[in-house]
Amino acid sequence: MTPQEKLHSWFLLNQRDLPFRKKKQAYSIWVSEVMLQQTRVAAMLPLYENFMTRFPTLEDLARSTEEEVLSAWKGLGYYTRARNVRKAAIYLVQNFNGSFPKNLEEVLKIPGIGPYTARAILSIAYDLPHAVLDGNVKRVLSRLFVYEKNILGSSADKELQVLADKFLNLKFPGDHNQAMMELGATVCLPENPKCLLCPLQSDCRGLAENLLDKIPLRIKDEKKLKLVGHFLWWEKGDEILLIQEKRPRFLKGMFVLPYYFEGELPSEEYQSAETIQNLSNRKSLTKLSKSFSHTITHHKFQFWIHRESLSEKEADHLVSVMRKEVECKWVKKENLENEFPSSLAAKVKKIIS
Repeated sequence: MTPQEKLHSWFLLNQRDLPFRKKKQAYSIWVSEVMLQQTRVAAMLPLYENFMTRFPTLEDLARSTEEEVLSAWKGLGYYTRARNVRKAAIYLVQNFNGSFPKNLEEVLKIPGIGPYTARAILSIAYDLPHAVLDGNVKRVLSRLFVYEKNILGSSADKELQVLADKFLNLKFPGDHNQAMMELGATVCLPENPKCLLCPLQSDCRGLAENLLDKIPLRIKDEKKLKLVGHFLWWEKGDEILLIQEKRPRFLKGMFVLPYYFEGELPSEEYQSAETIQNLSNRKSLTKLSKSFSHTITHHKFQFWIHRESLSEKEADHLVSVMRKEVECKWVKKENLENEFPSSLAAKVKKIIS
């Protein structure tokens, strides 16, 4: 039995019962793969099921508003993914009558879909011969074939893709790709791999050469940029002021609590609207005693909160000044996390309450 055949037999017996595996449907496979980027399966599943209940077809998603999609995406973070999912649905309805094309080059033209997601959709939904390459697959391949270079290096993806393509089970490419990801997620773990349970243990060079604790090699070059930020909590009765900047560095397209960063900034795109910075000097704003930390890709933030209660007249004046540079709207405190669908809103609210 070939290694590919062993892996396939193992997968058929050991695959997890996951909702997006029930049918070989491009739409559900696509949504699940996008959600699983930066999110663990256990955390993603209830959010996936809610999302699919709300948008059961690609056409439903294409007809939705951005606010509806962001609200349904709440809890997953990385909201650019949500915007791209909606843009992609609109693109597919306009160009392919709501179906996914079966050509890799065409799929790669869809907004927000990169090589991994494109290959996953085509192989799992249509059984087309495209090998996927995600973090789990890279680890399995590195150990199986003893790939000793830094898997975060510039040439790694190209070289590992060649290995993945050669190892692909051409009879069952979709099952093979899922099996490789499943093996990495449940057996070939980063630490303490369960080699006795692995269907490829007799084929694994890394195990034979006692290199599993050294492979894969991961060397991160970038350091997280540290910034101190300030949220401005302006309340009017039971309402909170949210704004939308024209060209924000973070949380693009969202209505958010006004915020700014202090000190020397990496570039102009980190700069908040001048109006916000000027209004942040209001003496009636009270800085709260607690701060909180937050991490976004390559950035580590420490946020402080400044609070002020406004009268109707003060609120109207504040908004009239701010509307010169930003969009403004008042929302009910109880709806804050729906209107500002980010874990940041929950962290601010926890300190405020």
